[in-house]
Amino acid sequence: MVVYAALFAVALGCSLVLMPMLARLGERAKLMDQPGERKVHVRAIPRIGGVGVGLSLTATLGVAVVIDALGWSTPPANPQSLLPIFPAAVLVFAVGLWDDVSPVPPVRKLAVQLAAAGIVVGSSILITRVTLIGETYELGVLALPVTVLWIVLITNAFNLMDGLDGLAGGLVLIAASTCAAVLIARGEQPRALLLVALAGATSGFLIYNFYPARIFLGDSGSMLAGFLLAVTAIIGRQKEATTLATAVPLLIFALPLTDTILSVVRRLVRRPGGTEHFFEHALVRVFSADRGHLHHRLLASGLSQRGVVLVLYGLAAAFSAAALLLVERP
Repeated sequence: MVVYAALFAVALGCSLVLMPMLARLGERAKLMDQPGERKVHVRAIPRIGGVGVGLSLTATLGVAVVIDALGWSTPPANPQSLLPIFPAAVLVFAVGLWDDVSPVPPVRKLAVQLAAAGIVVGSSILITRVTLIGETYELGVLALPVTVLWIVLITNAFNLMDGLDGLAGGLVLIAASTCAAVLIARGEQPRALLLVALAGATSGFLIYNFYPARIFLGDSGSMLAGFLLAVTAIIGRQKEATTLATAVPLLIFALPLTDTILSVVRRLVRRPGGTEHFFEHALVRVFSADRGHLHHRLLASGLSQRGVVLVLYGLAAAFSAAALLLVERP
């Protein structure tokens, strides 16, 4: 546990140092999220907080490699086992950062996410079976499309929840902490230390992002966090890819998943913009911002921004607590 605490502290410290620097850089470079009709904030905010999260993660994993090499971790941390997912994580982060700097067409963004999911699948990380109500089902040929769908869905789920100061970051922190606790209980140290580092980096970010925000996570941060949570859930049960036992991750991610699914359905039922490029128009609608999210509806009910965020934190924490009760110890 000392190693986990040390890595959390390293990630937290790096994030606390980097965020104000990135906020100033964002202002100078004009990498700002401008207020608009479909947005809640009323002034321009730097949107490159994800860079700080990514750099904090990188530095923390570097420290983990040193700790492992010196033999200070028992059992060995073995962060090198995470190498297969790094190229995919870099891809997701890069397209998110590209979108933060200059808007990326939805088709191109989805293509990069599918490529990243393909790298994960190519590393033999697959959801080969799922467990529902005590029954385990082999997926067979469906393993590949189900794995890709899971990764893309969770990657975008946290991105779509990034609509209020502190909301996406707080949900990432709750999910990462819960998944880390599950992995620690199962003895899955490499994946656990990655999520502990993510929790630390996100904690530092939240200090500058909670209402009123000084910096936003941006697509680079929200998509990277969603991607890491999705993949570590898949590889979280030894070598058996069961997504931790199905009910557990579904509960941990229940809030962003539900909001995402409702958003997709709501946007797809809109009248298409044309018939010649149906798929592209559908993607544009799915990735288009609107004010129909759960947090927007709660705001419309009269709650303050901070009140809405705290209510959603409470819901996410309740789902995560229920998930922890379902975890089977080894």
